Amino acid sequence: MRLIDRYLIREWLFPFVYCLVGFMVLWIAFDLIAELDEFAEAKLSTGEIAQYYWITLPEHFFVVVPVSLLLSLMYAINQHARQNEFIAIRNAGVGMLRMSTPYLIVGALLSASLFCSNEYWLPNSLRDGAAIRAGKATVEEGEENKTLKPPWITNADFFNYAANRDWQIPAFNPVTGEMYGVGNKPIVVKWKWDEDQPKRDLMAAKAVWENGAWTLYNVNDYRPTAGFPESHPLKFHPKLVMDEFDESPGEIEGELKITPLFDKRAHKRWSVSLAQIDGYRRLHPGMEKEKKAILDAQYQARLAEPLTCLIVVLIAIPFAAPSGRRNAAVGVAAGIVVCLAFFMVQQMSMAFVGQYSAHIAAWTPHALFGGISAWQITRVR
Repeated sequence: MRLIDRYLIREWLFPFVYCLVGFMVLWIAFDLIAELDEFAEAKLSTGEIAQYYWITLPEHFFVVVPVSLLLSLMYAINQHARQNEFIAIRNAGVGMLRMSTPYLIVGALLSASLFCSNEYWLPNSLRDGAAIRAGKATVEEGEENKTLKPPWITNADFFNYAANRDWQIPAFNPVTGEMYGVGNKPIVVKWKWDEDQPKRDLMAAKAVWENGAWTLYNVNDYRPTAGFPESHPLKFHPKLVMDEFDESPGEIEGELKITPLFDKRAHKRWSVSLAQIDGYRRLHPGMEKEKKAILDAQYQARLAEPLTCLIVVLIAIPFAAPSGRRNAAVGVAAGIVVCLAFFMVQQMSMAFVGQYSAHIAAWTPHALFGGISAWQITRVR
């Protein structure tokens, strides 16, 4: 069977690569035509445009990979069925489920790869791509000007609800964990650690994430004194380590990404990682019920989405594998229609967030289409 497994995978692999490259080139070409004016306005060079599309490739994987997998599987399996190769293999005593094992393993591996891409590659790629389009910022460091290249984020205002701490960050690098003031705008941190005391204000020229806390440099410190809550004497610190400032760069970046999405794309796909969603939950312990429902649904959707590749394999096999006098185009067309229905149900289920639990909204399409398709595989003749 190992020889047959290698043969089945080899006959599928080349059509898959052709489809993947072809769809990716078409997607990039259409996007380039639509965005060409904005690239020209941002004065991006040809190299920067090429870098932008290379960096943002993972943004298209969640659509291009399942579609390429579907078409390549339908083609490869249908070719085997037309040449009666599946009949010969089954006459040798190999069942349909065992014969489908190589394809199921491929689907599982692609699902795992898609999860890793969505979790570790996609969020960073979108951030870096947006930074390329936004250009560069300049800050003063001592007597010299420092140019901030991607992935710096400008005007990154952030509020930690759990600690009642407000950040005003002119320039922020989530990768290196650095903050800078820009021009006359310093980094400003305001928070109130005691209800009986006024807010303490810190104004710093620079901040660095070190050892699980923020270290601030060239800090003007406005803080009340004991017994005189109304007074705010000014102190200067060349270096100030704030161990209580435990909001990590990843959590700040997640807050900046997720907060606008509730209004603009509440029920659509979010390009954020599970770690960023967890960080947002930690910073918002008293979240509104509606927002919590949306966030829970997005979290479950991020877990379920990569399994699309495995469901596509389960759908493709029973429609492409049957041999006989049936027109091959009918089976291929039916498989494509069922996959389109699966994608549509996935999107529609997210529209009912709040009416059903997050687990039902995210996992029902996979359980429904996957279960029916697995049952159909056992009935292939």
